[in-house]
Amino acid sequence: MTSELFRSPTPDEIELARLQVELDYRRNELERLEGERDVLEVGLTRFAAEVKARIGDVKDEIRRIRHELETVRQRIAKLRADPLATPADVERDVEEEMAQADEEMNGEFIHGPNGAGNRNLPTRPMSSIETEAEVLRLYRELAKRHHPDLARSPEERERRAELMLRVNVAYRDRDLATLQSIYLEVQLDSPLSPEELCRQRLSWTRHEIARLDREIRAVAMRMDALTNTDTYTLWQAQERGETALDDLEQRTRERLGRERERLDEATAQYDRLAVRRQVMQRRAASRA
Repeated sequence: MTSELFRSPTPDEIELARLQVELDYRRNELERLEGERDVLEVGLTRFAAEVKARIGDVKDEIRRIRHELETVRQRIAKLRADPLATPADVERDVEEEMAQADEEMNGEFIHGPNGAGNRNLPTRPMSSIETEAEVLRLYRELAKRHHPDLARSPEERERRAELMLRVNVAYRDRDLATLQSIYLEVQLDSPLSPEELCRQRLSWTRHEIARLDREIRAVAMRMDALTNTDTYTLWQAQERGETALDDLEQRTRERLGRERERLDEATAQYDRLAVRRQVMQRRAASRA
């Protein structure tokens, strides 16, 4: 009697107890990291909105001027390359080429790796592939073993129907924790021997630890990507009380001034070439 009350745990039970401690640690670690990631993302998003409000219009103007500058430079190059080309022909050709290039660039930018076109602040995936896979695996396992059609009596069918209702709701909501709880619940209610049940719980616990490790790595990589952006560096400098955003705004406005000067110079150069070409063509026409 005493030996039954104080039975020594089996090696599998000892290993299961050890792994459950590791499992709890990983769950807590994942929860901690996800909390830090969420705080980081909210802070970065708010700061990015502040940056856009300060210099967004200026940067848009710089992009517009650079686009116009590239257009003028192409007109100059085409006018010099073809002695017979008229300014009107050159302007029409360049406008068509630039429009086509813009269309191709916009398509690549929208459908690129991040989807939203933000190359500075990485986007966050809407859902975890690992979690989706585990949700689907548990759902299929539970549906295969506990479908009401497999019942041998009305009472068993009713019990299975109630269980599958819970499974279907958890699957619809992608509620991994509930599916895991149901899975363990039916395992505990199954007629398996204690040894077999322990082995199954061992297998599930190892699988869950591996899945959590992948989740932890994914969150850590996400945080690394966020902290390696220019936006994060600027945000941290601003948080330290530095005038980082003021300095950035000043540099951006200075860059805008330089781009305007380049555009004015290129436009004046093209106008001179265009006038000279028109004069030469009128002279050639009068001689003809």
